[in-house]
Amino acid sequence: MYNKYLSNAVLVLGVLAHSSTAYFRMSCSQIQVARIDPIVNPNSLSPHAHKISGPSNIGPDSTYTSLQSANCTSCEIQADKSAYWTPTFYYQHANGSFQEVPNGGMTVYYLGRGDNRTEIVPFPPGFRMVSGDTSLRAYSDTPTTYLNARPVAERVSFACLDTLPKGETHIMNDTSCANGLRAQIHFQSCWDGVNLYKADNSHVAYMSGIDNGVCPPTHPKPLIHLFFEVLYGVADIQQSAGGKFVFSNGDGSGTGFHGDFLNGWDEDVLKAAIKECVNEVPDMIDSCAPLQPSHVKDTVGHCPLAKPFSQEPMRGLIDKLPGCAKVSEGNESVVESGCPGEGNGAVPVNGTAPVNGTVRRVRRGGFV
Repeated sequence: MYNKYLSNAVLVLGVLAHSSTAYFRMSCSQIQVARIDPIVNPNSLSPHAHKISGPSNIGPDSTYTSLQSANCTSCEIQADKSAYWTPTFYYQHANGSFQEVPNGGMTVYYLGRGDNRTEIVPFPPGFRMVSGDTSLRAYSDTPTTYLNARPVAERVSFACLDTLPKGETHIMNDTSCANGLRAQIHFQSCWDGVNLYKADNSHVAYMSGIDNGVCPPTHPKPLIHLFFEVLYGVADIQQSAGGKFVFSNGDGSGTGFHGDFLNGWDEDVLKAAIKECVNEVPDMIDSCAPLQPSHVKDTVGHCPLAKPFSQEPMRGLIDKLPGCAKVSEGNESVVESGCPGEGNGAVPVNGTAPVNGTVRRVRRGGFV
């Protein structure tokens, strides 16, 4: 029922504004809904639930090496064993219960952007990054990108797909969308060329214009520009007075929306795709030769949703947000802690939560 909300055919305004830029995009169905985050909370429970697309063996301790042994991926290109995830989306009813909003996965764009896009390098093995800040609950015009060109908060946007066109916003202020609400996030495209990951994401930086522009001298290596579209069927939810939409981290503003990328690409395939389908001429997957040998269009049938990691309720109608996340608002940053008694031991597969310890709390975001 959720597959009709797998957005795969509509380019956002920011992409259309640079129509001469080459790119390819792929549809990715869901592979897992779980409280795991092998980037921010490796080998432990994440404080909130994520909707994950990518390799069939994604888990709390996943690495580039482990992802290579996956039997399949829920994304179209099987040579890409990368994992992509964002927070799960719910509707909070007036009685306090939460209902999962229909979603079929995401669309991932690989765009040739930046003043030096001919120098784009492929993601190296072990590379990972996070865009967005789960602790935010309000929009701010600071900090800004390199050259003070644009507020970093504009990495996140929302498109309300209604019967008549509506402009995009950087907060989730319109959820009356007959054809769905689309959450969108741009990733950092400038790399320091040394570190595969830093907990504060300072190994990467946004281009001056976020989706285009120049890289700061501290991050001279240009990366292919990642962009996620996630479509939610808000019109399928019976809304009522006193209810509201919230992400699994308790954020109802949309400013705490975030995306994670754990690289799993076959290096040679990605390098060829960048050269032939991003740096030469505008192209799509169907006409991008390096991607064709592993192209699978029926991602749901080829790589179906994996078995849940735990028995904690996360889907359908639930009494509380997974991880005991609290709905919050205001200008102050929020620190998540998970449920009482949870620890940072290995995430179990039998539904028994680890105990004795604390959940790792790492501020997300990116060096600007």
